[in-house]
Amino acid sequence: MGHLIACVYDMVCIDLTRYGFSETFFPLRIAPPTNLIDRIICVGGLAKSRHFVQVYLKSGCPIPPTSPEWNLYHTELSETWPDVFVDRMHEFERLNNIDKISNAEKSKLEPPIDLAGDSSFDIFI
Repeated sequence: MGHLIACVYDMVCIDLTRYGFSETFFPLRIAPPTNLIDRIICVGGLAKSRHFVQVYLKSGCPIPPTSPEWNLYHTELSETWPDVFVDRMHEFERLNNIDKISNAEKSKLEPPIDLAGDSSFDIFI
């Protein structure tokens, strides 16, 4: 969906999801305009309903990395789109890595879940 929004509206589309699949999409076939600040839209996926909502980002906030598909299929004309956002993408990755390390440390402190004595799952057997 991010590729469609980016290419149809000629703007950066940031797709935020809950479980680490967030990506930034750029138009594939046009050069970036001089003022990219006005050319960003962010959508957030709602976990249970498969719907998306518009998310309003603060200026200069971290953004997720570029979509791997964009790296494969963009034209030479659109090559410079990510240049303006590199620092923000690095900051996103840095914060994401801190979260991963923190979560790994927290999970070491939690005992494993034992479902053997729980009859709630008998319907699946």
